[in-house]
Amino acid sequence: MNNILLFLWQLPQIILGWILGLFYPAEKSLVYKGIKVIVNKKFPSGISLGNVIIVKKFPHDYQTWVTVKHEYGHTVQSRKWGWLYLIVIGLPSLCCCVWSKLFHTRDRGWSISDSNKWYYNLPWEKAADELGGVDRWGTL
Repeated sequence: MNNILLFLWQLPQIILGWILGLFYPAEKSLVYKGIKVIVNKKFPSGISLGNVIIVKKFPHDYQTWVTVKHEYGHTVQSRKWGWLYLIVIGLPSLCCCVWSKLFHTRDRGWSISDSNKWYYNLPWEKAADELGGVDRWGTL
């Protein structure tokens, strides 16, 4: 019964994850803490939608595992926020990611490190790191 309630609670994310899965089918996959991780090299970054995480690279190096753990933190947020997750976490995360890619460029005086610090210190991203067990800056 709890699985059915969780499914209904996360339904908008699950539907969006299913749709993205049609455009970015799994080239490889694995399970991390009970969550399916889909790997598709054409996917632009990483995303967590309900019971699925989609990432660009197979986690074989430290940085990619950090991405999986961070996205798992968003999975925990999804379980907490339910139907509101896409509005409270997903939309701000997506908008700030796009903003950073468009405006935090070398031409505008931003280093990759500065851009990452700006992005991952946003409240919802910082919380995802903490919930996923990511020690991004060596301070956790």
